[in-house]
Amino acid sequence: GTADIYNTKVLRSMQGSHYHLPVLQRELTEVVQAFKKQGLPVFGTELNEAAIAYYEQEAVENYALILGNEGSGVSPELLAETTKNLYIPMKGQAESLNVAIAAGVLMFYFENNQ
Repeated sequence: GTADIYNTKVLRSMQGSHYHLPVLQRELTEVVQAFKKQGLPVFGTELNEAAIAYYEQEAVENYALILGNEGSGVSPELLAETTKNLYIPMKGQAESLNVAIAAGVLMFYFENNQ
């Protein structure tokens, strides 16, 4: 699932900008399937052996990323629909990154390694 765009915290953080954006409500698995049908790779993120280190993935110009929260991550059903699942290797004992940091790392990689 995703955050409710009309949640008070979301409203406050977006400062009303989402009232000027088109908002679609769809089942995420349907969106992933539609992207893949159009040839757009969809990368999920997960912390297990089935995923590959993000830098082992060839960078592409157009893509979709699916990131989960630190607590529950991306659902297994959704991960099964992605093109490939990635992880960000980390040193030390930390297991996960804040979702905003993880998104930044992945988007920076794809943008700067084409």
